[in-house]
Amino acid sequence: MNKKRVIVIGGGISGLTAAHRLWELDRERRLGLQITLLEARDRLGGLIETQLRDGFLLENGPDAFLAERPWALSLCRRIGLEDELIQPQAERRRSLILHHGKLIPMPQGFYMIAPTHPKALSDCSLLSFLGKLRVRFERFIPPRASDADESVASFVRRRFGREVLDRIAQPMIGGIYTADLEKLSVTAALPRFHEMERKHGSVLRALSNGSAGEVVADAEKASGPRYGLFLAPRAGMSRLVEVLARKMLEVELKTNSPVEGIERKGKGWMVCLRQGHTLQADAVCVALPAPQASALLKRVAPASAEELAGIPYESVATVNMAFRREDLPILPEGFGFVAHPGQAGGVVGCTFSSVKFTRRAPEDSVLLRAFVGGAMAPGAADQDNEKLQSNVRELLKKTLEIRAVPRLVVIRRHPGSMPQYHVGHLERVQRIERETAKFPGLTLTGNAYHGVGIPDCIHQAESAAERICQGSERLI
Repeated sequence: MNKKRVIVIGGGISGLTAAHRLWELDRERRLGLQITLLEARDRLGGLIETQLRDGFLLENGPDAFLAERPWALSLCRRIGLEDELIQPQAERRRSLILHHGKLIPMPQGFYMIAPTHPKALSDCSLLSFLGKLRVRFERFIPPRASDADESVASFVRRRFGREVLDRIAQPMIGGIYTADLEKLSVTAALPRFHEMERKHGSVLRALSNGSAGEVVADAEKASGPRYGLFLAPRAGMSRLVEVLARKMLEVELKTNSPVEGIERKGKGWMVCLRQGHTLQADAVCVALPAPQASALLKRVAPASAEELAGIPYESVATVNMAFRREDLPILPEGFGFVAHPGQAGGVVGCTFSSVKFTRRAPEDSVLLRAFVGGAMAPGAADQDNEKLQSNVRELLKKTLEIRAVPRLVVIRRHPGSMPQYHVGHLERVQRIERETAKFPGLTLTGNAYHGVGIPDCIHQAESAAERICQGSERLI
């Protein structure tokens, strides 16, 4: 049986997952695949990077994934990682929002931007009396006549008022997407809320009548982004990368292998590497950020390449700081806070890492991790290390009264790493997918399309691999 070669371009979580799913399906269906993964850098994992240093477990990228979205947990089960997963500490299951220099807890019963019951609203000290009255009035706001996409800012303002937008939505939703809510697509970022309005005429009505089912149950237990539903490997997120790579023994994993272009060759593909080297393939899965994917597709699918180039990206940086426990006069109940970056020196939020998960720091220390940059603080992540550190320390001084010099600082920049799902994003993705579907054996995956979270990336990558295998009989 002739082997059919599939090349995956990109070794982040999307590329690794695509390669793993191809390997799984090849074993299940005996497809006769030869799978090669090409990664430009000298390591696998992309944004995922765990570092052990002086007794601290540092996450320079994502530190957990949502269990509510099942695809990451399912993958962990299949690769034998489930027994190593841990949850955040339940007793501190709360998020805080920085408002006018003070850390205000989100009350229990708030689901992202909306209360699920009256007490949750009455307990919300972030909103004024008039702001709360405006939220209650949401039930009487008629649904939007058009089903067309709109910005998250427009949606929140229209349904809940300006206070909810400025004080809750921008720091909370803007922090997740590092986005400007005036541009962020509601259908791409908050599809559940969009559907609540479309089907029930009111978000509050949908939440209160049980139509949102599990949403209400989750929100009753936690505030903000439902921290109790987060999971992470005990040894850090890089453990997921390590186990994935080790699991697929027959897959060729090649680092330091940047790809400069792909071309159609007969019924197959030619992958062009640097220094004039080429590889032949029957199918190609491009698991890269949109700008890099655009560069590869210019000659093959120019319309898709142009659409991909139109997806903007923002840069972020993580700043891990460790302090002696005695240096923290206060540490509020919670796993961290989010902030409007324009009001916090470019800081999007701060996680109390050693509080969120156990064994992330020595007993006598506390580990904090700040996120800097994004659309609301352009250029903030590009500042030199001294300025980045200074801005974060100034904010920690104001919010947590930390005046001591940190015992450890680790800064990691992620330039052009966060795709921005602007209004009309899903329509753009549909156009990209329509054109690339014309080319047998070509698939795209990554965080540029249908979700930026790890579970979403895993789901998209597995779907891309399944599309390749469904058409495997046409690959030769």
